[in-house]
Amino acid sequence: MLKAIVAHDPNRVIGNNLDIPWHIREDFLHFKETTTGHTIVYGSKTFTSIGKALPNRKNIVLNFDKNFDAPGCEIVTSIEEIVERYKDSEDVVFICGGASIYKQFLPYCEELIISEVKKEYEGNVFFPEYKDDFVCYKEDEREEFIIKYYKKK
Repeated sequence: MLKAIVAHDPNRVIGNNLDIPWHIREDFLHFKETTTGHTIVYGSKTFTSIGKALPNRKNIVLNFDKNFDAPGCEIVTSIEEIVERYKDSEDVVFICGGASIYKQFLPYCEELIISEVKKEYEGNVFFPEYKDDFVCYKEDEREEFIIKYYKKK
């Protein structure tokens, strides 16, 4: 099952160039707890901004160059390969960004886990529009953000 996990502000800002515009420790912990033990998929720009494979997860980096240097990660060159591999699997696979990766995978995601940051931030990278295709079924209020769980309509 494919799920997207993301934090965005009220305007769907997820980044400013290669940086996350906020630092909310509680949300980083939520991401870690949610994705640990699972497969995560992200693009090469996101890998570069993190700088390493995330521990205790199977890391897949989507890049058209099979020789992209991402120690500790599997390199996959097409979205279709990931979709085909996991479409009938009981494994939970988290799509983790960036914006282009989210946009391409959103049609294949069954669920979204969105940390909606309460404060607005400056940024030039956005999460794609999703509210026409997904419905929120659960919310978990935190001090600086709300975790919203969506499922495909």
